[in-house]
Formats: sequence, structure tokens, C-alpha cells
Amino acid sequence: MEVVVVDNSEKPKVEIEERTLFPIKLIWCDRKGAYAARNSGVKVASGAVLVFIDADCWPSASWLSSGLDVLLSYNKAIVGGNVLFEKSLEPTAVELYQILMGFGQEKSIKELNFSATANLFVKRDVFDMVGYFNEQLLSGGDREWSWRAIRAGAEIYYAKNAVVWTLPRRTLRAAITQARRVAGGRRALGNNLDLVRIVGIERILSKGKLDGKLKKIFLRNEMSVWQKCKIFCVAEHYLARHNRGAAGATPACYGL
Repeated sequence: MEVVVVDNSEKPKVEIEERTLFPIKLIWCDRKGAYAARNSGVKVASGAVLVFIDADCWPSASWLSSGLDVLLSYNKAIVGGNVLFEKSLEPTAVELYQILMGFGQEKSIKELNFSATANLFVKRDVFDMVGYFNEQLLSGGDREWSWRAIRAGAEIYYAKNAVVWTLPRRTLRAAITQARRVAGGRRALGNNLDLVRIVGIERILSKGKLDGKLKKIFLRNEMSVWQKCKIFCVAEHYLARHNRGAAGATPACYGL
């Protein structure tokens, strides 16, 4: 096993001091963007299997073995593992909302045919068949790459036990910034009708309905009524920004 760490800052600043039992390659990618960074990592990786994880994620002990068990069961496949949020000791309303809604990896794989690159397994020959990530996209490149893979004949599978953890957004400002970026990526993908036909344009361009989220929020018995009301406020603003991808002033309930 080898680990490739890609430093995507303006100037190289990442240092690796800890000794490990496996080789680590530290490289610098001077082109901005996560997809450019991932492509740079792929180019120096030597393994027959490529596994992607984001810099703000950390894996469970069985992450690699669980993901490989699923991947190696098929000849031409891409596999997405589970992504879970970890709650802080004093969670904000925004944090509770994101934890309540979940990362959505299983739904993305089973209903929308794509895996987030925060937890993605693929054989090298399949990746070479599909090609590199689209470096022109600042968001949505994981969808676009997954759909190209499916168009090329690959199948996508979910590995529930291949778990990585990440932290949810804590402020509404951070959540809205994320929502705008994702919405922009969806709009860009909506113009690619060839790929859109794989899942249907309506499912790409809409995030969901507020009534379903309301039910999820108000059925949680472990939360107080006040917490539920604050989370609902977050849900309303977050969903509006996610579906419109519009610019605008930060809502008045930013401090929730």
C-alpha cells in the first residue's frame, strides 16, 4: 500500500514527519481545484487499485479491507463507501441539521448513480478506461466522472462497512457557501445532456422538498422543541440556497 498526499495550496506547505509502515508520496499541485489535485495524485500512484479520500476525512479501521472486498467481487466496477458525520461536544443548529440529513452517500449511489470522491474505490484499469476527472469543474466532478464510468460500461456499488468520518459545517455561512458551490456544479452538469440522460435532469436539478425534511426533524424525540425550530430555520434557508444556487445576503438567523 502507498499513500499519495496532494498539497493543493498556493505554495507548498504540507510536511509529513511521522514515520509509517507504508510509503508516502507528498506532491504539490499548483492548479487550483480538488479534481486537478486528484488527477495529480493518480499520475504518480503505482497501485492496481486507486482509493480516494478527502483531506478532511479520517477512515475507520476496516475502511480499506471492506471497500476492497466489494470492489474485487466485480470485474468492471466503481465502489463508494459510507461517509458519516461526527458530532462535536457542543453542536450548533447547522451541525445538527447536517447530521440529521446525513451525507447521502448511499442515496447518491443507489438512486443517482454517483459516488462522492470522499470515499471512492476503483481499479486502475477501469479509471484509465474512464479517464481523468474534469478539472474545469469546481463542484460536481465526482458525479460527472461516475456517469462517464457508467456510460463506459462500469457498474456502481455501495460499501456500507467501508466507513470514513468527516465533520459537518458548523455555521450557516459555511453551509450556504457549500450549497452555492454544489448548486453551481449541478447547473453545469445540467448542460451536459448526454450524461444527464443517465439519471434524468429533474433529479439532478432539485435537492429535495422541505416537507420531507420537516418530518425528519420533528420526529426526533431526543431534541427539544427549541432545537427543532432552530434546525427548521436552517433547513429552510439551506434548501432555498441549494436549489437556487443564488447569491444573496446571509440570512438573519446566521448565529443559530
